[in-house]
Amino acid sequence: MRISMDCRYIRERPSGIGTYVQALLDRLPELDPSASFQLWTHPAARGTLATRPGLSEVVVRAGANSPATLFWPARLVDLRGIDVLFAPFNLLGHGLHLPTVVTIHDLMWLLTPEACEGRSFLTPVQALFYRDGILRALRRATRLVAISRATADAIALVAPDALPKTRVIYHGVEPRFRPSSNRDALRNRLLARHQIEEYFLVVGQNAPSKNHGAILRAFAAARLDPKVHLVLVQRLYARRGPLLARGVPLDEQARALGVGERVRFLSGLSGEEMVELIQGALALVQYSRFEGFGMPALEAMACGTPVIASNIPPLVEVLGGAGLHATLEPSSLVAALEQVASSASFREELRGRSLERARAFSWDRCAREHLEVLREAAGASPCATVRKSWRGRTVRG
Repeated sequence: MRISMDCRYIRERPSGIGTYVQALLDRLPELDPSASFQLWTHPAARGTLATRPGLSEVVVRAGANSPATLFWPARLVDLRGIDVLFAPFNLLGHGLHLPTVVTIHDLMWLLTPEACEGRSFLTPVQALFYRDGILRALRRATRLVAISRATADAIALVAPDALPKTRVIYHGVEPRFRPSSNRDALRNRLLARHQIEEYFLVVGQNAPSKNHGAILRAFAAARLDPKVHLVLVQRLYARRGPLLARGVPLDEQARALGVGERVRFLSGLSGEEMVELIQGALALVQYSRFEGFGMPALEAMACGTPVIASNIPPLVEVLGGAGLHATLEPSSLVAALEQVASSASFREELRGRSLERARAFSWDRCAREHLEVLREAAGASPCATVRKSWRGRTVRG
């Protein structure tokens, strides 16, 4: 089997999709040594991705979410002789005449486009772009992978005819995310490195869907010991609001709320430093309004770190009862922060539940299930067209 795999999310900046694609790339070739892989790589990737026999790279200068990816993908990479194309980030381009597998992470660009990058004059244009690519994936991909049952439910709502070709495959978690073997030494390192001892941790891009402003306001309103900090590790807009949305920078909001000295923004962390930051937190807070899965929550659970999460379906699904859920009513998050900070015994209870729940997720199993889907697609009709209704409109393939 000859697989063409778009790996352009593996690059110099970390991301959840990049972690997912790298985990599959590390495992799929070993699961099927007879398969060959053509890898679409980004110029900003750190080093070569084709590290073993059977792997070859094609450097694609166009971005993963660029017009070229959507409108003329077959011009970017020579797909002759390829049995199946694996597109792991929501979009399927035009003019592809081979079997395809597309991973659907979420449908925010269809359902709530303003939650993705903030509302601006560009939002309608961006929404049309992503709508085209996502609907094309739902309509014409040979197989779909949904990263959670909640995402599959969203597919059923938007494109019910696409559900029979959809398989739910959960993400996994890397072995480096594990409990600290020496909490006292960890506490001393964090104190020396970041001048923090007790803190809540937020990880992820500062997009409206992630609701970081609400976390900041709840932290300011909570009755906490003044030595407790809020630490934010943000992939985008580390000290700013979304540029196009002209949001008020979070560091300015923190100062206005009177907690500027207790809020820290960290960046440029190594993988080891990131793991230690998760291990040492009172809790990781993932208070998203919209989500497809929730990788930071899973990585925290694997470290035995308590998780405070919103009660949206994907996070309820992933946490499986192991975390503390807060509604999107602000007072609910305030109460959750206070409960976790004030009770060491409750934190220990959450640690035990988190570790047990994290064992249910495996990148090895995830890769095996992806390989099954790729094999199914390679042997199926490449462009099974379906009819579907989307917001009351009938769309023909």
